[in-house]
Amino acid sequence: MNNRPDLESRLRAYLSSGARTQAPSGMEGRIAARVLGRRYSWAFQLLAAAAVLVLAIGLGVGVSKLRQSNAALKVSPRPTPIVTPTASVSPTATLSASPTPEPSVGPYPLMAPTTFTMVSVSTGWAAGSGTDRILRTSDGGADWNDVTPRGARLGNWTTFFLDANNAWLASSLQPGSPTSDFSVQIYRTSDGGRNWSRTGTSVAGWGFPGAIDFVDRQHGWLLMKQDGTLQTPGSDMLAIYGTADGGASWSKLSETDTSGLAGHLPLACSKTNLVFVTATTGWIQGGCGAGGGYFLYVTRDGGRNWAGVSLRIPQQGTSTCDCSIESLRFWDSQHGALVLNGAYQDARGYAQNFLYTTTDGGRSWQLGPLLPGNAFSVFFLDATHGWTLDAKANTILFSGDGGQHWSIAGTIPSNSNGVVRDFQFVTAQVGWVLGADSRGLPILKTVDGGQTWTTQLAP
Repeated sequence: MNNRPDLESRLRAYLSSGARTQAPSGMEGRIAARVLGRRYSWAFQLLAAAAVLVLAIGLGVGVSKLRQSNAALKVSPRPTPIVTPTASVSPTATLSASPTPEPSVGPYPLMAPTTFTMVSVSTGWAAGSGTDRILRTSDGGADWNDVTPRGARLGNWTTFFLDANNAWLASSLQPGSPTSDFSVQIYRTSDGGRNWSRTGTSVAGWGFPGAIDFVDRQHGWLLMKQDGTLQTPGSDMLAIYGTADGGASWSKLSETDTSGLAGHLPLACSKTNLVFVTATTGWIQGGCGAGGGYFLYVTRDGGRNWAGVSLRIPQQGTSTCDCSIESLRFWDSQHGALVLNGAYQDARGYAQNFLYTTTDGGRSWQLGPLLPGNAFSVFFLDATHGWTLDAKANTILFSGDGGQHWSIAGTIPSNSNGVVRDFQFVTAQVGWVLGADSRGLPILKTVDGGQTWTTQLAP
């Protein structure tokens, strides 16, 4: 025990020398070996801890970059639209799809929309030919989701969008078939395109759906057109079908003929659109070609009987003008507007177009002012606020007094091949136009009444 200080001093000297002095023996050697072993074990543990720390930092940086990359790729998962056949469809024709998440189409999907309907500042629909797709937006057009019915066979087809949730699609499975009966498929959604139900209606001898229209969730009409190759020039053969159960079943209400009898739709003239205002009152607009005048018929019994409507022609024009009815629209059951295109030609040979308005549900129409040059269509939000388009200059004009006076609101961005197919407003400031680019038909939006425009959906 008295040797402990000497042993301790020798061990300290040995350890501090880094084992460069002569190795001790006996107990000294065993103690020194144990101390040195612990010393190097601590060093190894420190090195291992440092390596783990460096690896953790590296993984953290990698995960952060991966999250940033994923955040840059904007994806909005959405359940795949499901088609559910109704009881009237054969079980062998069932169309269905698993509700797997499907990413948002994004602001620039590969499609050229040919029609669109905005039902509010935030919600709207668009449909495109070629790619046969239906899109829906819920953020004012910034992003669009593909809500096309899964498995739908879209031959010749037409759509109608009632509101944010309810929409219909009509498609012929054998476009232009001149022979036996075939089924036109009607697809309907009541939840904004998440799910679709399908039914069919037999339309013997008719070619394809030309228009579909609904005034509420139950009452709708389908305009079926005959293939143009089966008609004589200047004629337009069609049939009107109606539904009172949201499209689950359809019945033929009327069709064109050559009898000339009261209540019948004539075979002559082109019928371009079907517009119903109530469950009983509806309109068909069109034109009859050179010397034929315009085409405007109304029904007051839900589509069974039709009568021609007479408009007061401007003094310079005649009833045999090369003219047509365009932009027929009602913003409530009593108030509406339309345009008579080509009422007459001025000294330079330019067609002159006039605005008409009604305040009694179309029982009478008041001749309004001459529209600005190169303006062929109008859109009225109400009896006061309206817009028209100078198709040559690509400028939007605004009226705040029901069409009596017009002023330029702004210019739609375009190039030499630009064309505007349609325009709509949901407030006095917020509106959209379809088509102003040589690449296709994009949708552009304004939030300042037409002064400036931004592209939202492009091919």
